[in-house]
Amino acid sequence: MKAKSHAKKGELEEAKELLKQVLSHYPKNKRVQTALAVMVDKAHNQFPKSAPEQLINKLIELYNGGYLNAVVDEARILTKQYPNEFALWNLLGAAAAQTGQLDRALDAYQKAVLLQPNSATAYNNLGNVLIYKCEYASAIEVFQKAIEIKPDYADAYNNIGSAFKEHGRLDDALEAYSKAVLLNPDYAEAHDNMGRVYLLKEDFVKAFELMEWRWLSQQKTIGEPFKSRKPPWDGASSGEIFVWKEQGIGDAIVFSSMYSELNEKSSKLSVECDARLLPLFERSFSNSIKFLDDRNKISEHDYDCQLPSGSLPRYFRRNLEDFKQSSSGWLKADPEKMRTLKAKLCSDGTEKIYGISWFTKSVQARAKQHNVSIELLADYLAKMPGKYVNLQYGDTSCELSRLKRQTGIQVESLDEIDLYNDIDDLAALISICDVVISIDNLTAHLAGSLGVDTRVLLPNIPDERWSFEGRESYWYDSVTLYRQRSFGDWIVPLDELLHDLSNIQT
Repeated sequence: MKAKSHAKKGELEEAKELLKQVLSHYPKNKRVQTALAVMVDKAHNQFPKSAPEQLINKLIELYNGGYLNAVVDEARILTKQYPNEFALWNLLGAAAAQTGQLDRALDAYQKAVLLQPNSATAYNNLGNVLIYKCEYASAIEVFQKAIEIKPDYADAYNNIGSAFKEHGRLDDALEAYSKAVLLNPDYAEAHDNMGRVYLLKEDFVKAFELMEWRWLSQQKTIGEPFKSRKPPWDGASSGEIFVWKEQGIGDAIVFSSMYSELNEKSSKLSVECDARLLPLFERSFSNSIKFLDDRNKISEHDYDCQLPSGSLPRYFRRNLEDFKQSSSGWLKADPEKMRTLKAKLCSDGTEKIYGISWFTKSVQARAKQHNVSIELLADYLAKMPGKYVNLQYGDTSCELSRLKRQTGIQVESLDEIDLYNDIDDLAALISICDVVISIDNLTAHLAGSLGVDTRVLLPNIPDERWSFEGRESYWYDSVTLYRQRSFGDWIVPLDELLHDLSNIQT
């Protein structure tokens, strides 16, 4: 018997697999059942349960040093030699999760849970991977297990709050975040997360107050805080004010909606922004506002107080009425660029221009939920006569060539415009579109801020700024929202979009 031969050579895993194959054909064979039980026991005891401490320490050093792929590679090898070592599986799961290897991370954490079924930490880690995989119901069950083992586990309450939020259970999310804060009053991430749920519920005062905790949390996406000896702006005092940038370029566009109001309260306003936004901002706002692309270009002598741009809503957007100050649009594209682009795109007699954007390259956990297949979108574009123009940054040439070859639908790209680096040209291109169709990304915010008719496709649990329900956006009058009814299903929102656009054409 080949299994016996493998066993004699010490190849226990190979022997086990062969016996399992035999048992699948002869499930009642007692001899094979006994042999397999013996083999499992031998395999379990073949290696020591604990890896040498120096090996674990080496992996920890690599992990702390950011060498995550190396941790994955070495941990995978070591888990074969020390399959009962909890720390190895835990490290493998952590490194794999951070490098986007979610299935490997899931497998590693599941093995860690089996090795230490009373470890609340192991369940918490497993739940986090399930969130990244958008398996929210399963994540909730796993976090509940962690809390059952350790009732004072603030991290697990914070994480189950996030799972509840993504599952659409907003009140349960608030309760969980509140419990995390009760257990740890200085838990910045839980405070910030609670604020984001209140923003979904349009409770702006609570939302923006709680979201001030973001600078004390472990977030990696909001940028570096500005170091200054000058005090933060208190929302009331005048004088010279410096606003420094945070978060991404889409966020910068949203926050810019309040620059004119802040300018009225200051004797001098200076604003830091991404260099790509300088031409657009300088055209759109008062000449009295000084825009700069490098905070090192300003001296503490040039301002009396300062604040990050993301703190402006705390003072200027406290109720729905406040948003009307700018919701009709506040940015202005270059009229000369618009005329040139319009002449080029309409030289063939085109009457209707649709600008489209269908994916985001954001690395945030749920960003991929926003993306729509271009092939699916094309099925609907085919029913809307007009010229389709690419507003999607990144190299889409192969994707669009394949689309034309397979469906006959052409989405025109203007090679002279760098849609990622030249935001001013992008703004001009958007402004000549009759309708912009976009997912939740920079294009949607830029189009809304320009006052262009914009149709935004949203996942069932959207970014907080789009609220939890409804078709209108309080940030932008010109934006109409189309929401998924269930996770991952774009058919309903696309059907609604087609219906609305068909009515416009008729």
